[in-house]
Amino acid sequence: MTKSLNRLATMLAVVVTGACADSDASTTLDPAFSSNTSPELVECPVDVTRSTQGNVLPLGGSVTLDGHSVSVPMGAVLLPTDIGISAPAGQYMQINLSANGQDHYQFRAPLTVTLSYARCSRANIDKGPLSVWLVDEETGALLQNMGGVDDKQARTVTFTTDHFSGYAIAN
Repeated sequence: MTKSLNRLATMLAVVVTGACADSDASTTLDPAFSSNTSPELVECPVDVTRSTQGNVLPLGGSVTLDGHSVSVPMGAVLLPTDIGISAPAGQYMQINLSANGQDHYQFRAPLTVTLSYARCSRANIDKGPLSVWLVDEETGALLQNMGGVDDKQARTVTFTTDHFSGYAIAN
């Protein structure tokens, strides 16, 4: 009963907030509640793969690439850790994250990840609120809605996670 009331309250908050917000406001999506049953990856073709790597310490740190960023809070890692961000060439707005060369990595605390869709055309992003999805890096299959905050002015979606994998923006 409490879970149902919480979902109803969340839904009402989204409806009320959406009705009062202007079109440039940020939108928060709850990954547990989504009325979109068939999301589509946002198309943002790019011909060149770009990547970077940075070292974060147990005190925290961040790594950025072309508007994408990973912010690691204090205590999320016990030892200095190499964080990699790769934006692969392809049809969709996707990034792949790694830690110490591993594609799948579990952290001790949630990290904040921001995906930039600045390179995308307006038609791709104006269909409604965008969210981030965990994707199969090889097939592009959508595996899990990570939710996120869609900032239309900054053209970013920010979410939290305690593990690394491939992520893509969908609407």
